[in-house]
Amino acid sequence: MNKKSLLARWQGDQLSEVNRLIAAITGKSNLHHKNRSFPASPYGQTEAGLEDYRGVTLTETLQYLTVQGVDLSYARFGDSASLNTSTFTHCGFDGVKLDGRFVTHTFSHCSFRGAKLNNARISKEFHDCDFTGCNLSKVIANDVSFTRCRFSGANFRWAIFTYCRFEECSFEGAICQDSSFAGSRFKGETGLLPVWDNAILDHVKFLSFP
Repeated sequence: MNKKSLLARWQGDQLSEVNRLIAAITGKSNLHHKNRSFPASPYGQTEAGLEDYRGVTLTETLQYLTVQGVDLSYARFGDSASLNTSTFTHCGFDGVKLDGRFVTHTFSHCSFRGAKLNNARISKEFHDCDFTGCNLSKVIANDVSFTRCRFSGANFRWAIFTYCRFEECSFEGAICQDSSFAGSRFKGETGLLPVWDNAILDHVKFLSFP
């Protein structure tokens, strides 16, 4: 299914129910609930075995949750909804639009291919995540850890990644014009680093593998 059909399949009553169920588990006010599992999708699972929420429109911020095995590719985040202070494992966010939103806490084995994260506030940890073709322009990230992440063709224009750690990450074709990585540390193969252009690299450390 393409993006258009994934968006169009969701009916109003389905969206209302999905957001009602998420509202019952998300946020600090629901931390006392014993079962805070992400609800099952009315469309079952994808071929990859993930809960199929592709193209859904969410009005609730996913906050203080532990989410595993959910595909939110091409999802729309209404109002000020975001991915805030949660843990996501084996989740799909391909093609999502989270510009100017929070994308925070811990992400492991997640895909952000072609996602629009421009102007987003990114924090904490990303492990084995795929940002291929992702728009990261004007992102603000401070003291964030990226391990074995792929940034092929990603757009870092005017982004600010200060005091971040990049370990075994690849940047083939990434665009770094007018960005800043001041105080950050890169560890891995030098051949996988981007063409820096005029990026600010003050106090950056490069640690290559022997």
